[in-house]
Amino acid sequence: MKILLIQQDMGRRVIQYPMYPIGLSYLAAVLTDHDVRIFDPNVYDYPASLDRLRNEVAAFKPDLVGISIRNVDTTQRKDLFVNFNTVRPTLNAVIEVKPDTRIVAGGTGFSIYAREIMSIVPEIEYGVYLEGEESFPELLSNLHTPEKVKGVFYRCNAQIVFSGPRKSPNFESLPSPRRESGVIDMTHYQGPLHNIVGVQSKRGCIYSCNYCTYVFLNKNRIRLREPARVVDEIEELVKEFGVKGFTFVDSLFNMPESHAREICEEMIRRRIRVTWGAWLTPLNVTEDFLMLMREAGCRHIGYSPDAVTDRGLQVLQKGFSAADLERSIQLAKKIKDVAFGYGFFCDYPGMNMRETLKTLFMFFKIPFVLPGRGGVGLGWIRIEPYTKIFDTAVREGIISQDTKMLPENKQELAKLFYVNRSKWYQTLMFDIVFSLVDRVMKPAVKVFFRVIGQVRGRKALYDS
Repeated sequence: MKILLIQQDMGRRVIQYPMYPIGLSYLAAVLTDHDVRIFDPNVYDYPASLDRLRNEVAAFKPDLVGISIRNVDTTQRKDLFVNFNTVRPTLNAVIEVKPDTRIVAGGTGFSIYAREIMSIVPEIEYGVYLEGEESFPELLSNLHTPEKVKGVFYRCNAQIVFSGPRKSPNFESLPSPRRESGVIDMTHYQGPLHNIVGVQSKRGCIYSCNYCTYVFLNKNRIRLREPARVVDEIEELVKEFGVKGFTFVDSLFNMPESHAREICEEMIRRRIRVTWGAWLTPLNVTEDFLMLMREAGCRHIGYSPDAVTDRGLQVLQKGFSAADLERSIQLAKKIKDVAFGYGFFCDYPGMNMRETLKTLFMFFKIPFVLPGRGGVGLGWIRIEPYTKIFDTAVREGIISQDTKMLPENKQELAKLFYVNRSKWYQTLMFDIVFSLVDRVMKPAVKVFFRVIGQVRGRKALYDS
């Protein structure tokens, strides 16, 4: 069977470089009995990408199209955009050229809103729920009897039917992602940023942050990949495809730390020269481990503490303390030539004025103590199904059980953030800070560090 796997079009091009579709590459690796191609519309301008897709369909003539719906929206209150609105135009472009093509949807965004998406987009015949490396090939062999395959949605007598849950696949046993030229053109993903190409060393997360869908999507049992196999993939990316940077897409690279250490040590042993980034938990992080990451090529580390006080961290169920957060900042000062990013929420259940002021202080403190290589992101919690914050938001009257959680426009999306309306003054403070930072401080800081970089004869880490 000819199968065309399509990455969801993000609908706009905020950054110059597209993100490599690692999920589709894993799917392609288990479809060895089929003729498979991956099409990423994000490497072209939008909506010209739709014409590119039509040409691809006309040339390849797929029997079946699988579309990965990753992001339904930006999840950013200060950047309201609904990515989901590109899905129907994408599928219509396929159908215009080849009307008899069967349509299957999957991806993280689809899995969270499976029934809603299939209701809104009737062109989708089947849906692959959660991880699809086992269910998708099985579905291809049972398109006329999808009820035999666990983990899929299908249509029967004008009804959307779910076949039932299935066990997550053994991540270690899955083949490595396919990247050969006949499947995908890797030259589109050789840009200078570290976060274009993803590498996955594990699936699952042991934490249960109250706003996060990771546990729903990948469960809370960590499934590790053999470190040598992970480094094999990295080595192939560097030597075979000329990739200059990548990021570990694990929810937390240093959980467990022993696994991460083995990967770093193997990269050092093989003398692989590549820069990379990863997300860490500040819990029990040490200077020794950070230095090992740096030696292995790490140049970007992200933390998502989300709150700055012990009370806030407990509310969000982060699994570490404010002392761990502070220690991570002090350690970051010692690890030169590595950029550190921290993310915090502007509002969460019970957040008081003291916590608001401490968050604002941290927003300015981190760039000050890590000049040119420390940054802070502020945002609001996007309320999503299958999370504890959803139940809290319903209980507090921010949303109701009947609130439409899959937005189709900016107005609907704007209502899906955790914002305590009784504390409007706290929200106003953050809005003022956002405006000041975006219009005045960011441009000034970028100019300053670029000038410093030119004087020193090298690019500032801040720029990447």
